[in-house]
Amino acid sequence: MRNALSVILALGLLGLAGGTAAASQVAVTYKVDVGPVTLTTVRFILDVGADTVTSTARIKSNGLANLFAEYSAVARATSLINGGAPQPVSFDLVREREKDIRRATLSWTADGDLTYEPQSPRPERREDIARALNSRVTDPITAVLRIGTAGETPCPSVHEVFDGRDVFELALTDKGAGHLDDGAAYQGMVQHCEVRWTPLAGRAKEKNVPGDSYDVAFAPVGKLPTGQQLWLPVDLRGSLKGLPFRAYAGELETAE
Repeated sequence: MRNALSVILALGLLGLAGGTAAASQVAVTYKVDVGPVTLTTVRFILDVGADTVTSTARIKSNGLANLFAEYSAVARATSLINGGAPQPVSFDLVREREKDIRRATLSWTADGDLTYEPQSPRPERREDIARALNSRVTDPITAVLRIGTAGETPCPSVHEVFDGRDVFELALTDKGAGHLDDGAAYQGMVQHCEVRWTPLAGRAKEKNVPGDSYDVAFAPVGKLPTGQQLWLPVDLRGSLKGLPFRAYAGELETAE
């Protein structure tokens, strides 16, 4: 589930502002279904300013999942939008599983230099992460904005992401245009992409966690204050241990 949650955090939190390009706030509730059961919910609030986007996302295990291990996470991010590729400013992620709490805090200077805490106590892992970090690496939520403003469509494109524990690559392959009409809050024209998650450094790479592929539908939801067209994910599908899973926007609220 860890790999899927990384991708959901990086792809499935910002979704859905269809027809609300001028909205100053968008709140979305995502459901993550594994088989016929909703195991995780994600509540995301996105605030759009003239030159920054701030966001808060809350991930929580649901229903039967709590019988095995209760999981929750809260992510907060600030991203700078200035007409080019969105730039990360800060990212804070708190994960809690039962009574085990882990926190990661990332911050970028105006020159793009990244600092983060805590760093791994293992020298080899720290060095591996340091080698993988470069000026292209961003946090999971800013990555969504970069994907969404990559061009006329969100795929093909490649993005490097760091969540404080793992550096990973998201490689998007164009799978063609289509139409979404099966239960998500957004229904209409979408661009289908295959998204390949590949660990580059950190815990997952060290443990030889294999990469995963996901099918993601993006919708053209409007424009940023910079005038850039913004595509955002509205549906994500894959498999977990042989079972199909789907993350999709179930509720939407907007405010002018």
